[in-house]
Amino acid sequence: MALSSLLTNVESALGLSIDLGYASKAKDHDLYEAYVLTLLLFAAHSEGWNLELRDGWGHAVTNPLFRLGPGRITSRKYTFARMTKAGREPLEAHLGVKVSGQAPVGISPPTKSGRLLHEFDLIVLPETIASACRATGDDPDHTAVTVHAEMKFYTGKLTLSLGRASIGMALECGLSGKSVLISNQLGYTVQDLVQHHSVAFRFNVLPSNSTAEWHVQKWFSAFL
Repeated sequence: MALSSLLTNVESALGLSIDLGYASKAKDHDLYEAYVLTLLLFAAHSEGWNLELRDGWGHAVTNPLFRLGPGRITSRKYTFARMTKAGREPLEAHLGVKVSGQAPVGISPPTKSGRLLHEFDLIVLPETIASACRATGDDPDHTAVTVHAEMKFYTGKLTLSLGRASIGMALECGLSGKSVLISNQLGYTVQDLVQHHSVAFRFNVLPSNSTAEWHVQKWFSAFL
């Protein structure tokens, strides 16, 4: 699938035009992450959540700007989705945010938490946690993550190493049972491996595959 096709799908789903600087620099895997975010938002809407796009200052966004690489939640210029529902704690969905894991920093560069930071493709956090991190300059703790998804947009066969990496992330950050690996490709050995360790796997996920999209949205709905 071409970048232009993914971009068109994301813009249509959000009902907004994506920042041209982002669109001109982004690669297929960046837009694939934004595409999966729209599947999460569709799932949230079906569960009765109200949705709005915001930046780190709390302003409503009409020209979304998503990350092209992992960064800290304290960088306020990027777009996230705020989700609200009567009787429920407000949530935020972010792309490309670093999260503090369990392993302490030893000889690697120091971090504010004293623990290693890990790059998460897509996470959902309680708004109270996200807001506190922006105010204090902290990174979200892995225990605050409500939903986690890793996305792999490949032109060839998925390798078993991807499955091992997903398991490692799940163990390090306590994500078993609330983490999913989503790809545009098949990967039977990867699926066997990650599902054994309580990481879900959704394959052939593309705008042209409504059945696969439904399975992704159903998985997201279980956590909202």
